[in-house]
Amino acid sequence: MTEVLDVVTRAITGIRPDLGGSEAAVTRDSALFYAADPGQPVLGLDSMEALELIAALEREFGIELAETDIRIADLRTVGDVVDAMAAAR
Repeated sequence: MTEVLDVVTRAITGIRPDLGGSEAAVTRDSALFYAADPGQPVLGLDSMEALELIAALEREFGIELAETDIRIADLRTVGDVVDAMAAAR
């Protein structure tokens, strides 16, 4: 699972280099778009960055999300993405 987290983290920091300066910036608990809970770390991806992330992960893992049971709307945190990618492999 750590390998999947590393791939997802690299994809995110490839899209948002400003997040790459601190490895602690991207954690399993980091919200992709906005925080559901006060104090939750937020990456603040916009819709274009989210599409770039999906495309990068589809290439990296050799999958098409449309052909899986993964609902993009359910991917709210980095951990959600990691779990979905691990299950889809």
